[in-house]
Amino acid sequence: MSLTSALDQLTLDLASDQQQALQAGEVVMLGSEGTYTVVSLVPAPSSVVWEVLTDYERFPDFLPSVVASRILEKRDNRVLVERKDSRKVGILPIRVKIVTENIEYPQDRIEYRMVDGTLDEMNGTWELTPVQSADGGEAILLTQKIVAKASMGPLQPYFYEVFESGLQEMTANLRQEMVQQQTALVS
Repeated sequence: MSLTSALDQLTLDLASDQQQALQAGEVVMLGSEGTYTVVSLVPAPSSVVWEVLTDYERFPDFLPSVVASRILEKRDNRVLVERKDSRKVGILPIRVKIVTENIEYPQDRIEYRMVDGTLDEMNGTWELTPVQSADGGEAILLTQKIVAKASMGPLQPYFYEVFESGLQEMTANLRQEMVQQQTALVS
C-alpha cells in the first residue's frame, strides 16, 4: 500500500489540503475550545517514535517550553511524570505544572490523565499508526487526542489560543527530534 492511499484511509476526516500538509511534514490540528486531535507524519519506525515520546526526562532538551520533567514513579506500564512548562506570550509569562499518569502500551499508544496540576482537566492519548511509504520505508502517523480545560474567566479565549499554539509547537518539536534520532541511526 502506498503512503498516500494508507494516509487517505487513516485520515478520512482531513480535508485534501490538510492531507497534503501532513504529507509535507506539517502538523495538522483539528478541534477547538479544549478538545483537539493533532496529527503528524513521522518518517521513522515506531521504535524511534516510541523512544522519543517516552523519554520524559529529556523533554527539556527538545521541547522549548518544557523547563523541567521527571519521572516520579514507574511501575509496570504505568509512569507518573511531573512536568513544568513556561512560555511567554507577549509580555505575559504562562507557567503550568502538571503531573500525569501515563499508561504505556509499547509502540502502540499512551493513555494519559492529569492527576495534579494547574489546569482543571487534561487527558488524552498518543497513538502510533504504522504506514508504509511509497519507497517501502516505515513511517508513523502520530496522533494525539487531548482534552484540556482551565477556568480562566474572561481570559478563556486567550487560554485556548495559547494552548493550541503550544500543542502544534510541541508536536512539531517532537517530530523534529524523532527525525533527527532516525537520521542519527542510519548515518
